[in-house]
Amino acid sequence: MVCPACGHKNAKRSVLRGMRKPMGVVAAACIAGLALAAGAEPSATAATAVPDATVTTVLPTGTNIAALAAGGEIESVTNAYGPGHFGRLLVDGSPTTVWTPEGDVVYPQEIVFSFYKRDTALVSALVLMTAPEGWGPKRIEIYTSTESASGAFKEVAAADVSDTLPIQTISFPAALARFVKLRVVSGSDASVKIGEVQIIEGASAGYSSLLARHPEIAKWKQSVRYAAQAGIDWLEPSSMEWQNSQHCFGCHVQAQTLMGLAVAQTNKYIVSARTADDLATFTRSKHDADGHEIDEGSDTHYTPTQFAAMGLAYYDEANGTKTDSVLRGYVNWLAAHLKPDGELQQDEDEPPIAQGSLMGTANSVVAFMVAFAQTGDSQYKAAADRGLAYIAASKPVTTQDKIFQIIALSRYGTPAQRDLASKVIQQLQSEQNADGGWREQPSLKGSNAFATGQVLYAFKEGGVSIEAPTFSNGVRYLISTQQDSGAWPAGETDAKRPSEFAPTMWAVIGLAGTIEPPTAESMKLDLDKFRRVRLYINFDFNQATIRPDGKPILSEVVKLLARYPDLALEVNGHTDNVGTHDYNVQLSKRRAAAVVDALVAAHIPHGRLTAGGFGPDQPIEDNATEKGRALNRRVELVKP
Repeated sequence: MVCPACGHKNAKRSVLRGMRKPMGVVAAACIAGLALAAGAEPSATAATAVPDATVTTVLPTGTNIAALAAGGEIESVTNAYGPGHFGRLLVDGSPTTVWTPEGDVVYPQEIVFSFYKRDTALVSALVLMTAPEGWGPKRIEIYTSTESASGAFKEVAAADVSDTLPIQTISFPAALARFVKLRVVSGSDASVKIGEVQIIEGASAGYSSLLARHPEIAKWKQSVRYAAQAGIDWLEPSSMEWQNSQHCFGCHVQAQTLMGLAVAQTNKYIVSARTADDLATFTRSKHDADGHEIDEGSDTHYTPTQFAAMGLAYYDEANGTKTDSVLRGYVNWLAAHLKPDGELQQDEDEPPIAQGSLMGTANSVVAFMVAFAQTGDSQYKAAADRGLAYIAASKPVTTQDKIFQIIALSRYGTPAQRDLASKVIQQLQSEQNADGGWREQPSLKGSNAFATGQVLYAFKEGGVSIEAPTFSNGVRYLISTQQDSGAWPAGETDAKRPSEFAPTMWAVIGLAGTIEPPTAESMKLDLDKFRRVRLYINFDFNQATIRPDGKPILSEVVKLLARYPDLALEVNGHTDNVGTHDYNVQLSKRRAAAVVDALVAAHIPHGRLTAGGFGPDQPIEDNATEKGRALNRRVELVKP
């Protein structure tokens, strides 16, 4: 069997713990002549001590794959949320920008690193660069893991180091790793400082480097994912710092951050589970016995309650929460307070973060639909339909009005309501500024990240191609206006209390929600190599109607079939195991047929396509988890 990471033809079919993929398929442990079973690692940090490594003061040859510029990332830092405020300074390429722990110094300090797209790499050394003023670590340990950023680590090196030498290299036998943990065992009681950490990629016969496997790394710092990840890394510690200092529910602070982290998590960004969990727990703690949010006072319930419900809805979807009594409490209260026309009238007006009934009603619709998915209770679907009717009948004024109208109608609306959303998209496209951004409302002079991030996310929900000039120009605007900290500035805004929170939240949502579909050429390569391609096309809940955000994927399939006129494909639908077997088989067949119909409508001859459905009978992951079920719900193109 051929390993896609290195091309080695003798990769074992060992099975990773908890996974159904052969070892060769996931490339978790293939070096020429040696296949290492990641499942053989212990389930926690290994206690067996290793001999102390020799420390040198010479930089080794090899690529520093922990660098931000190479796609490296700080997964976690002791006592911090995500990378914390200073974690990225460890891998920013500058030893003069100094990392120090968050809060009081406690030992051990643990820092977990990962590489481009959390891919597996061969690592052979760690370089520690002390801060110019000294105060470096005195003893360190180094661990690797192929499984998880939070466990299954194996110690590979330990050493006493100088707290003043500028460069110290700790080499160890080459090991495959997706994660590397640096454990600072001791240092000064007053402080510990590190200028830079490098993790050096090793070499072995048959091993293919990260750059060889991912040539796009060369342009990583100019990419959408780099900008979005930097925004996430700023947002996580900043939102938690605000929550821990203010001790109140800040509407958009918790809710919009939960939405942003959920969107990012769904699209495989590196997200701190601790941050999302703590924000969700705090949001649940603000649930009053009668159903509304309790922090905003006796006269303000509608606005904070819809924010709380929306935030929990996105969190639940991303984490596979099957039932959430607090979410139900919030949505029951919201449903009871909808006006006869479906409007959730707002009782707080603080533009742009809390502005207008379209925003509040659309957020409520999201919460209603998630509650409906969790419970199957038709009252939530009925409440959502009432809200959608109000949204469709309303005339949007601000950019925010328009984007919430697009999001709600594109995701949950009837065909007629989706047609309306398409017209609003066209209106927004005509309102794009020359710099590529959008303004909050017509009376303001210029673009800002808040409005631009909102528009990009709405465009994604509405099925606008990421290759469309309006979309790509909006992305370029956000990338060009991002600050070195990862945040976006608050400018050209109606906000009475401008801060970096709101623009950064929406810039992250807009960028992280941008899903780059597989290209026609990448699908051709996979079909030639593996004879199949997995596509994740979104359909309406329990229906065979393709959602607008599936259009970019289908567009690439059309390009593939147009470029290769002799190519014939089987289009096979697959589901998870929720529901009855017969229903799922029929649903998968109808969804495959819908994809074939869409391709035929794009002038692909029907004779080149056949549709089939296998329901839950061919899972690729464990249906016991939401993540596994999401991966099992797929359409596959198969080369006969």
